[in-house]
Amino acid sequence: MARVLGVLRLSRASDESTSVVRQRESIQRWADSKGHVIIGWVEDVDVSGGIEPWKRPEFGKWLPSTIGKDVSEIEHRLAWEESRASEFDIIAAWKLDRISRRVIHVNVLAEWCDQNGKQIATAEGDIDLSSPMGRILFQLIASFAEGELEAIKARAKSSYVHLMKEGRWRGGFVPYGYRPEKQDTGDGWKLVPDEYGLNTAETLREIVEKIIDGQSANSVCRWLNENRGKTPPPLDAQRIRNGKEPKGAVWRVGNLIKMLRSHTLLGQVEMTEEVSLPDGRREKRTRLVRDKDGLPLQRAEPLISKEDWDRVSLKLQENSNKKAGNRTGGSPLLRVAFCSCGKPLYRYPGRNWSYYRCANKAITGLSCDESKSISAPLLEGTVEEEFLSVAGRLEIIRRVFRPGVDYTHDINEVTRAMKELREDREAGLYSSETGKQEYREEYARMDRKREQLMSLPARPDTWEEIPTGQTYAERWSQLTTASEKSKELRASGLQVIVHTEDIPPVYVGGKRLMEMDRGRMFGRIGRIEIIFPRNFAEKIRQHTATHA
Repeated sequence: MARVLGVLRLSRASDESTSVVRQRESIQRWADSKGHVIIGWVEDVDVSGGIEPWKRPEFGKWLPSTIGKDVSEIEHRLAWEESRASEFDIIAAWKLDRISRRVIHVNVLAEWCDQNGKQIATAEGDIDLSSPMGRILFQLIASFAEGELEAIKARAKSSYVHLMKEGRWRGGFVPYGYRPEKQDTGDGWKLVPDEYGLNTAETLREIVEKIIDGQSANSVCRWLNENRGKTPPPLDAQRIRNGKEPKGAVWRVGNLIKMLRSHTLLGQVEMTEEVSLPDGRREKRTRLVRDKDGLPLQRAEPLISKEDWDRVSLKLQENSNKKAGNRTGGSPLLRVAFCSCGKPLYRYPGRNWSYYRCANKAITGLSCDESKSISAPLLEGTVEEEFLSVAGRLEIIRRVFRPGVDYTHDINEVTRAMKELREDREAGLYSSETGKQEYREEYARMDRKREQLMSLPARPDTWEEIPTGQTYAERWSQLTTASEKSKELRASGLQVIVHTEDIPPVYVGGKRLMEMDRGRMFGRIGRIEIIFPRNFAEKIRQHTATHA
């Protein structure tokens, strides 16, 4: 004897041919003939057969909400405990379409039943998984379900690409920095930069500017979370635009980096697909959606330039290195001061004052034989005084990167698109005669585009020195934090080395002089050696000649 859950469903309450009463009587007779007992009834009236069983108003109370979902075991367990799934052994309906008119839904439900020791049966048609014929029938259903599922995926992908090529937004989560707006033609929606209201486009550009300026993703994330009222995270921004209260989400470093590396900042579209590997495994791959020429499809106006996107990518790569020296901290000499052994000096708190110590002890646990700790006020004060005495009157010259004209990226994109097209051809996606012709035409069009790009002239990248109109002394007076001072010293190219013993300075006529070696200037004060970059000597000569 098994416990039976009777399932009753009507699309319309007036459907007399499949009335609830008739369905109930038929299921009751079937249960009595099998010696089973009915422990409950599910009655969904005015409910479409296309709705998943676990989402129906009444049937859903008996089933876990995670059926067919790829979630953790803990979520499956919690969903099971919230349902009444433990109360029945068999799901019985008048006919199979009363459970669902979608073979995919039936197949998913059958697979769940099989995994949890339950069965599906029908009062008419004698579909029963406990019988050999019932299992064969369900195997056929499963094969049809698989074919329908693949067809749905293909149609969805085709529709997605079609909408993208028309510049339309297909719905779903809105990329940060954009907002959906109705097209002027009234034909669907499009994405535009979010430059009013929340103005997330401006926030994103400020994020990009901070990263390019040398700040780490961690420090930018900290700034965002400290100003969440003005810079809401993506989830809260979408809720606010939809007229809902924010949930108090926070910015996370991993998500921020993923957002900054995405081509959506350029108004392009990325698509994540699940592919089959030669060893039978399946993995998800993200690639750009391309136009007919093989170039990235432009769906919306870019939020930032391609040059800035490249710079952000480069900075994120540099910032992943712990030696980059861009992390915030309490040391103005971070990645500026070094031990004579070559390792950086780090600032540590002491009993009476802070001090700098070689990083070798933190790395290996052993003290460095080539250096000893030095008072932080002494080192920082000496470096600041010497730096300003030499460079304070000099105008700050910033080196600015000027990207050239280079079509290598576009050529590589087209070449990659041709490779993907060949892979699709080898996978049998262009097997028909019509498909073969389409493949030839598309491949030839991409090849012509590549030849066109390769024939265009290129110009190399250059660096340009831009005067700021501000001296180092003026700039230094505006700096308030240790990280700002550290960043300015690193930008100047200054390097400080602390030795174990005092280094004798050079005196001429009782005056201490800067030493010169291969264009660089060296200042020595006690154990501290300060090295100015090569271009400082020339700057000083120019400044002296100008103001003589």
